[in-house]
Amino acid sequence: MGHILRAAASAARIAELNAGGDAAAAERAIDEARRRATPTVVDVLRRYPVPPAARNRVSELQSALDAALRSSG
Repeated sequence: MGHILRAAASAARIAELNAGGDAAAAERAIDEARRRATPTVVDVLRRYPVPPAARNRVSELQSALDAALRSSG
């Protein structure tokens, strides 16, 4: 699942860091990634198991995006 979502999660983390650690910047980036995801991406993602508990901030953001995409549609 990481190969599908890690780039978007990393971009969200960079946005957060560029905003002085403002978590809202990461949330906006995650929301934008969710809106851009095609139905095909969501379908493929749902074939993978739910990821394990997050171990770092990028993993947390990746899990947030994963949850948002799985619940969409």
